[in-house]
Amino acid sequence: MTMKTVVIFIIVIAVLILMVFAFFPKPLPPPPGPSQVMEIKPPTATGKVDDLVAATMVEISDEELLIKEEEKDTALISLDSQEISDFGQTINESEF
Repeated sequence: MTMKTVVIFIIVIAVLILMVFAFFPKPLPPPPGPSQVMEIKPPTATGKVDDLVAATMVEISDEELLIKEEEKDTALISLDSQEISDFGQTINESEF
C-alpha cells in the first residue's frame, strides 16, 4: 500500500466513526427539579385549641416560604425578559 491509500483509509475510518457518534448521541440529562422538597406533616389531632392555632401558624409560615420562592422565580423571569428586550435593541439600523 502506498502512503496515499493509507491516508485515505484513515480519513474514511475517521469519517465513519464520526457518523456513528452523530447517529447515536448521548442521552439527555434529566430536567432539573425543585431544589428542596417540602414534606407536609399533618398535625396530630389532640382537640386542643392551642394545638390547632400552632398548626395553623406552621402552615401559614410554610405558605409564606412558598410564596417567597415563587416571587424569586418571577423576578428571574422579569430579568430574562429585560435581557431579551435589550438584546433586540442592540442593533439600530438607523445609526448606519
